[in-house]
Amino acid sequence: MHVLPLLLAAGAPAAQDAPSAPIARLPAGVERPAVDGVFDDPAWEHASLLGPLTQVEPVAGAEPSERTEVRLLHDAEGIFLAISCFDEDPSAIRATQMLRDARLDPDDRVEFYFDPFLDRRNAFWFQIGPAGSRGDALITKNGSSFNKDFDAIWYGRARITPEGWVAEVEIPVASLNFDPAGGAWGFNLRRLIRRRSEEARWASPEPRHSFFSVSQAGTLEGFGALDQGLGLDVTPFVVGDWFTDRETDDTEFEEDVGLDAFYKLTPNSKLSVSVNTDFAETEVDERIVNLTRFPVFFPEKRDFFLEDSGNFFFGPSAGRGQRADVIPFFSRRIGLDGDGNEVPLLAAAKLTGATDSYSYGVLDVQTDSTSVLDDENLFAGRFSKNLFEQSDVGVIATAGDPEGGDRNATYGADLNLRTDEFLGDRNLRFSTYVVKTDSDDTSRQNLAYHASISYPNDEIDLSAGATVIERNFDPALGFVQRTDVKKYTTQLRYQPRLYTGIRQLEFLFRPTLFTDAGNNTETVDVLVRPLGIEWESGDELRIDYIHEREVLTEEFDIQDDVIIPEGSYTYDRVGANLETSSKRPVSVEVGWFTGGFFDGRRDDVEVEADWRPDPHLVLGGEYELNDVRLPGGDFRVHTARLRVNVLFSPEISWSNFIQYDNVSDDLGLNSRFRWILSPGRELNFVVNQGWEFDPPEFESNTTQLTLKVSYTLRF
Repeated sequence: MHVLPLLLAAGAPAAQDAPSAPIARLPAGVERPAVDGVFDDPAWEHASLLGPLTQVEPVAGAEPSERTEVRLLHDAEGIFLAISCFDEDPSAIRATQMLRDARLDPDDRVEFYFDPFLDRRNAFWFQIGPAGSRGDALITKNGSSFNKDFDAIWYGRARITPEGWVAEVEIPVASLNFDPAGGAWGFNLRRLIRRRSEEARWASPEPRHSFFSVSQAGTLEGFGALDQGLGLDVTPFVVGDWFTDRETDDTEFEEDVGLDAFYKLTPNSKLSVSVNTDFAETEVDERIVNLTRFPVFFPEKRDFFLEDSGNFFFGPSAGRGQRADVIPFFSRRIGLDGDGNEVPLLAAAKLTGATDSYSYGVLDVQTDSTSVLDDENLFAGRFSKNLFEQSDVGVIATAGDPEGGDRNATYGADLNLRTDEFLGDRNLRFSTYVVKTDSDDTSRQNLAYHASISYPNDEIDLSAGATVIERNFDPALGFVQRTDVKKYTTQLRYQPRLYTGIRQLEFLFRPTLFTDAGNNTETVDVLVRPLGIEWESGDELRIDYIHEREVLTEEFDIQDDVIIPEGSYTYDRVGANLETSSKRPVSVEVGWFTGGFFDGRRDDVEVEADWRPDPHLVLGGEYELNDVRLPGGDFRVHTARLRVNVLFSPEISWSNFIQYDNVSDDLGLNSRFRWILSPGRELNFVVNQGWEFDPPEFESNTTQLTLKVSYTLRF
């Protein structure tokens, strides 16, 4: 498609109407189906049949290469799906992942989501693969936020058969929020055949629409008389923790109990309470050696804060590979001090809710005192009102400083306008926000504000935005990487489809400018991708050129005893990234960059490899080298990570994560044995072991053993 006809096509026809289908109700007296992956229950004779799927990739609108049959059924307490994925060559089905919440890109899979309020914005997403891996997520604001760390209680079984593979699923309605008066829900489903890099959907079978665009979903009709029971989940847990530090000769053993409870005040609102909050089973962060002068962003991984986190989402969706400049509320701040040490949480309460008109979230946390911090009360609140078919306007507020500083509060408002009918059938987005912080120290120069417009479509993706972050802007419960700046960014991405052995090309131009408040240049970053290739096989190649200018107003201590003086630096870098398709048993990604770096040079090499010999073993390794040569000193940074996951079944796993860097000279092991007795009932045994590593010798310094048992009771 050429650019000029696109921009002039005001009369372009709209996309086809979204499909609808009935969902059958299980007749009285008929036994519910057993979720065992065998469709021999009499209940399935009463199910409704979803309409056919349509190919999206590689040829939009074509008939899928394999037939998919989906049967739907519900009773008062649950929704059932029987999915038959026929395949002419079952031996070629990719089935390597068993782990709960595994990344299923290497495998065949089926994904589907429900929009219970039919608000065309928010949905509960589920996926299942032929090896039995199950995953779930919350989709918020039409795909602006995708929270895959959300864990719901639901059941699923899959198996490979002589005709292909099948999956049987039950979603308890007690695991969802919904409008009890709503008989129609939004719904979409897609099947991915990995060896052919093929995708087929029930609704929105067009590449310009993301599958996660809830506004394009179809409709399931026939829901009614659903029963959530009392709507109460209570999860008591017991934790035993043994820790020893051989450098200080300290040894501690602690045992504790706690409680998480979730109560649905109404079918569309939920109160979550955590007493003696514990995060023992949370995986450690990836180790990163920071070679910039700005703080590093680490994502939230703790289940309590991730649950319903989309209700707190603020502002526009960040582009691919990018992060928002201003995050007014960042839950990662809670429970950690300024040095990253854990701060005990005595209690936390969260109230969230959503309807087809609005959504909200309110969080209050009480921390315990430590040797360096007093106890603190921390608060965050967010309200968002839906506008038109896809847009919203909202406000946010936070109070408290998790690092024990003076009074700190943050207030903000945002407006996000979205349509997929621009020029007839194109996507257009506009977002703006203003955020203010308030503390005892500052009363001026404490604003951040932003405006952006984007045209995110399949072949042409255009955007432009401006952000101002004033000198004293300081959201204690949020995240901002740099202040006292003005940021201007533009992106032009062109991705023509070739319908040959090459699926899509990519050409990218993305200049970014940072200035100070007086409009003096601080940073110029121009990314040019003269060529990107995605083959039909799933292999990808990207070639990049980066032009950088950095103006330092003070010296920069990049490593111990290595200083970059203040001054203006201009340099260029070139690189390439090659990624082989994950559909193969072994996949590899290799990246290389070289060129200037301030007043010297820098060469970067990164290698990542994954081996999936069978569903019971997954191996992955990463190695990164940063070779920096500066007048102030030369240094090399080596970072290595190794993952070894042993899967005994979809419910029993042993995950190991080993990482090392030569800056800290620490070798760390995070090992977790997880046994899901049944959804919501788990045993986790975690080992965290640290060594001081000076090749070829290493010496143990810290050991932590943690056993946690949690058991959800649903009423």
